[in-house]
Amino acid sequence: MNINRLFSLLICLVTFVGINAQMQLPVMSINGNDFYYYKLSDKESVHGVSQKTGLPADVIAEYNTWASNGLEKQFLLLVPVNYKSMAAPQSSQKFQPQQQVGYTLVAGDNIYSVAKRFNASVEGILSSNISLAPSDYKPGTTVRVTPQSAMPFAYDAAVTRFKTHDIKKDESFYSIANQYGTTTSTLKQLNPSVDKLKKGKKIIVPFTTIVRTTGNVATMSVNDLERHYASHINGIYNTLVEEHRNKECNVGIILPFQLHKSDAPKQAYLYTDYLKGFMLALDSLGNKASRKINVKVYDTQHNLNVTDSLLALPEMRNLDFIIAPGEPKQLERVNAFGQANGINVLNSFTTKNDDYKSNPHSLLVNTPTPLLVANLTQWMTTRFADCDAIFLEDVANEASEMFGLIKQNLNSAGVHCSTIKVDGDLSFDVLSRKLNPATNYVIIPSNGNKNLLKKIIPALKQAKQERFDCDFNLIAYPEHVLYLKDYQNDLMVIDTYMFSRFFNSKGFRTRNVENSYAKWYGGTMLESYPHMGLLGFDTGCYIIESMGNAHDINETTDLYKGIQTGFKFSRIDGCEGLVNQAITLVHFSPDKKIESFIVLDK
Repeated sequence: MNINRLFSLLICLVTFVGINAQMQLPVMSINGNDFYYYKLSDKESVHGVSQKTGLPADVIAEYNTWASNGLEKQFLLLVPVNYKSMAAPQSSQKFQPQQQVGYTLVAGDNIYSVAKRFNASVEGILSSNISLAPSDYKPGTTVRVTPQSAMPFAYDAAVTRFKTHDIKKDESFYSIANQYGTTTSTLKQLNPSVDKLKKGKKIIVPFTTIVRTTGNVATMSVNDLERHYASHINGIYNTLVEEHRNKECNVGIILPFQLHKSDAPKQAYLYTDYLKGFMLALDSLGNKASRKINVKVYDTQHNLNVTDSLLALPEMRNLDFIIAPGEPKQLERVNAFGQANGINVLNSFTTKNDDYKSNPHSLLVNTPTPLLVANLTQWMTTRFADCDAIFLEDVANEASEMFGLIKQNLNSAGVHCSTIKVDGDLSFDVLSRKLNPATNYVIIPSNGNKNLLKKIIPALKQAKQERFDCDFNLIAYPEHVLYLKDYQNDLMVIDTYMFSRFFNSKGFRTRNVENSYAKWYGGTMLESYPHMGLLGFDTGCYIIESMGNAHDINETTDLYKGIQTGFKFSRIDGCEGLVNQAITLVHFSPDKKIESFIVLDK
């Protein structure tokens, strides 16, 4: 036989014997890790054991630190079962990540066990489940994971190795086990030939050392993963959240759409129209924002228990902005959630909530009546600086809260005021006697009642036509918008200024939205006051322009002039939250024009 061929066969035979011997080595578990072990006989060497078992000599020496001083009969040599996979991965190693899968956590799972199970990076799992903080990985939670996506990295591994211990007088397995943080059964397992401890003799003991190594998630222990990440995983998560927020903005619309009902009440349909308007705004402006706007819609079903369940979802804490329902208890719950989690909550639907006074994350769209009137009267004392005020008090109906505040504010400002009691139709003669030549007046009815408007219109129109020696303007209430079909021309003749929290002039901007609505949804928007579809559109445009570009809404956010609603938030004295200061003044002028403009507190 050719000598080279014989040599090759011998090498193959030796390799086969070595591998076969290694595969047949017994295994014991120490500190939760499995080790091959080999019991030494007389006059053996590390090299000889390596040749006999197939275990690399350097690995034997690394884990049995005492072996460098010579091998002793009956002692055990131990090497981790997974010593091959613990070697530093080669740079040519290729990873082929699979598509994301869903995994529901069971008892004992945490983010580290999930990472190891799927050989996925901890950072990747956090990024794919940005709404889950590291502490939220609890049984029953479903997480998204990309298997085989982890790459090698350097980490400090806790490695079990073995050395000898010189037995001292009166030492026992128990005392030595305590000294090395192990158990008596482990010591006896490592020293099967030792029955009794004798002073001056040696036994094998395990010890744990931290070794800087390079490896991957698949070969690391869960404990090593947790040790590597525990001190800074919250920092990693917070950084990922911040990066995510810089790229995306999550808006939560939490309203009682009541989709579970086959015959939902009208209020539910109005909320649905609001949502439709909001989505039209997203379609119109979404691609112009520097951040991607994600809209997440939740149905509270007009049920407080459902609202609480929704707010308990981990994903809720990842919202950047919330639009809340107007129902008192639901709004209260959502506002509390926003305050606890640092998320701004927009109250678009009611003035009957005072959370903005103490909650810095509460934003009130509908300007409170005292502030609304304060802004109005401040504008009046500037616009009508040299005017006297005439109050038209309705005898048949109580004065409105707004009228009382207007009267109080004008008196405090030193405006000369007089009053006419209106019992039945207002008489032109009675009105005319209050009008002095070369004097300008502002006339203010005591409420927005349609009947009062009907009683005073004829006398005001006659005075405009016949008392050319003086001039006056009428101040109209928000409710008067409901009567424009009957009285719009009259209000123009009288030269009227109507104040309101919102107004739709029905110009080309309105028509564009209505056309888009018909294209998207078919039909027309529901009629309401205010128009819910337009309120949703204006709100959507405002949030997209502010949150999508400036990343926040605060006192420095620019005024937004909507189709129906203006937005300009600020903090008023004694209040923590933000209040919309933008009120609308609508001028019905004698030249048949209707012009609206925003009035702000100066």
